Amino acid sequence: MKARLQAKAAAYLREILGVEVVFAPFPGLGRLPLHITESYEIAKCALMGREFMALQVHDAGPTPAAMAKHADWLHQKTGLRCLFILETVGAYGRKRLIEGKIPFLAPGQQLYLPDLGLDLREQFQAPRREHLKISPAAQLVVLACLLRRMDPKSEFTGAGLAEQFGYTKMTMTRALDELRQLELVECEGERRFARHRFLITGRELWEKARPFLRSPVKKRVYVDEWFPGCDFKAGESALSDLTMLGFWQRDTWAITSAEWKKIQKEPGLHIIPDVSKDMAHAEFEIWHYDPRLFAEKPLVDRLSLALSLEFINDDRVQIAIDELLGGVLW
Repeated sequence: MKARLQAKAAAYLREILGVEVVFAPFPGLGRLPLHITESYEIAKCALMGREFMALQVHDAGPTPAAMAKHADWLHQKTGLRCLFILETVGAYGRKRLIEGKIPFLAPGQQLYLPDLGLDLREQFQAPRREHLKISPAAQLVVLACLLRRMDPKSEFTGAGLAEQFGYTKMTMTRALDELRQLELVECEGERRFARHRFLITGRELWEKARPFLRSPVKKRVYVDEWFPGCDFKAGESALSDLTMLGFWQRDTWAITSAEWKKIQKEPGLHIIPDVSKDMAHAEFEIWHYDPRLFAEKPLVDRLSLALSLEFINDDRVQIAIDELLGGVLW
């Protein structure tokens, strides 16, 4: 078990119960199945005269349902009750753990040991995540649900989404881990083969996910002319087409990194420096993900468009974004 969290757990128990917990290496570690040893840092611990198997949950750990199955199997094989140790626990995850009577310890938040009749909790505060942005692959899954490119109420797998959006299975598995940590999805089954579903949908999902969503734009380039093959209008020019914002002086086009590489080979390309962008006749937004996945030609999708413009401190633009989102069929 990682020494840092082990020390935090020991200090927390000393503070709230005035007892010492002793951690030691688990002697039968090599005989445990791989899916168990990959999911946890494992140790043996003695607490209040009882011995437990201490399982530190990795950041992208199993679901509470899977943890309950692991605990039952380990109890049958070792005779030890399990104590799951988590860095932090959200409201939904905590509810599921308690409903399943799964012993857990989250230092600074809660100790739940039904075997010993203990349920001690601190004033619960959700972990601060205001600076966290989810990966482009995770964002695609959220947008696919919101834009009905997948059935928001059906189950889905990482392998299926990887094929749909052109990502590797590992990338999509990690993306779903991110969404589960934010308590946007839940899953049943082992990590690589789990079936997932969204816990919330529609406007509620948008509002909860929005602080963690990033602008799809990773780079803006200003040029003196538009090139053929750019099919999806973006930025303020798309916003002006969809709202009452009014005429915008130059067209903006969303493209992929691969498309930008091709354009850079065009002999007539003339890039305008950022400081002189008002002189440009066109603008390219190079996106983190392919705009055609959700676009309705000739415009990019409304939600990605809104995210791409949130940085603009212009009341007219922000009013237009509100108007834009008002037209979304949640």
